[in-house]
Amino acid sequence: MSNEKADSVLIEGLRSALIAFLIILGISFVLSIVVNFTSYERFNEIMSGTLGGNKGVTASSIIKITFAIFNLSLFNTLGSVKLGLLIFLIIPIIAFWISNKHINNRGDINITNIKIYIITSLSFGVLQLIISLITAGEIVEDLNINFASIGNIISTILITFLLQVFIKVNYKSNFRSEGVKAFKNTYRIILFIGAVVGLVAIVYGIRSQSKDIIILLTSIIILLPNVIAYTCFYMMGLTLEFNDKLQNALEFIGIDASLESMMIVRYIGVLVFVLIVIIVIYRMNKDRLIINTIIYSASIGLFMGILAYLSKIDIKQIPILGTITISVNSLLLSIIIPIAMVWIIVLIYYLILKIAEIIRA
Repeated sequence: MSNEKADSVLIEGLRSALIAFLIILGISFVLSIVVNFTSYERFNEIMSGTLGGNKGVTASSIIKITFAIFNLSLFNTLGSVKLGLLIFLIIPIIAFWISNKHINNRGDINITNIKIYIITSLSFGVLQLIISLITAGEIVEDLNINFASIGNIISTILITFLLQVFIKVNYKSNFRSEGVKAFKNTYRIILFIGAVVGLVAIVYGIRSQSKDIIILLTSIIILLPNVIAYTCFYMMGLTLEFNDKLQNALEFIGIDASLESMMIVRYIGVLVFVLIVIIVIYRMNKDRLIINTIIYSASIGLFMGILAYLSKIDIKQIPILGTITISVNSLLLSIIIPIAMVWIIVLIYYLILKIAEIIRA
C-alpha cells in the first residue's frame, strides 16, 4: 500500500471514529437530560435505599449519566454488573451508519473497508477509555461508576468493529457470496418472527397486569428488542436462565419465561428454524454448497453468540429490587448449536443429492 493510500485509510478511520463518538455522545446527552428531569430522583432513592435529601438535577448528574448511557450503549460492564438492554444498540447503529456512510457507499466490502473499520474501532476504544477515566466517580448516592477497564476496552473495540461490518453487509451491497445472502435472509426472518411473538407476549403480559397505555408502550420499547433475541434462542433449542427471585416474580404474574411447562412451543420454534434453514440451503448454488455453508454457518453462529453476549442482564444487589439476572443458558452453545444445526441439515441435503445422482445414473 502506498504511503498516500495508507494516510487516507488512517484519516478516514480517525474521522469515522470521531464522528461516531460525537453522535453517541450527543444522543446520550439528550437521553441524560430526559432521565434527569423525569426519573433521576426516583432512581437515586432506589439505589441509595433512602428517601428525602437533596437529590435534584445538577450539571454533574447530567454529565455522569451522559457517559453512563454512552458506555451502556456499547454494553460495557460496571464491575460485575451488565445491563444488556438491546434497545441501546440503536444508538451505536445510528452513529456508525452515519459516520461510515461515505465509506459504505463504495460498493461491496473489501480489505480497505476492513482496515478503516479496524482503525475506527481502535480509535473509538481509546476515546471510550479517556472519557471513562475522566468521568469515573459517584453517579448517585453510594453508587460509583468507573467504566475504564481492559475488558471494556477490548469489548468496545470488538463490538464496534463487528457492528461496522454488520452495517456494511446490510448497506446497499450485492454480495456474490450466497453464504452471506443466506445469513441475511435467515437472521431477518427469525428476527421478524421474534418481533411478532415478542410483541404478542409483552402486550399479553402487561395488559393482564395494567391497562395503562403509557406503561404498555414503554414496556414494548424497552423490552421488545431483548424479547426478540430470547425468542431466537428458543428457536434454536436454547433456554434462558433467571435468578430465583426474578423467576418467582415472573411466575407470580403468570409468565413462564423458561417455557418448561410449554415444551411444545419450544419444539415448534426449533421446527420453524429448521424449515427456514432448509429453504435457505435449498436455494443455494449446489456447486459451491460447502464453501457457502462455511460462510453461512459461521455468520449465523457468530450472530447468535453476539446476541447472547449483548442481551445478558446481570445487576447485583440493588436496594429494594435485589438481584436481577437474565441470560441465555450458555454463550458457547448459542454459537455452536446454530452452526451444528446448519451443518446437519446441509449434510443430509448433500447426501440426498448424491443418492439422487446415483439413482438417475
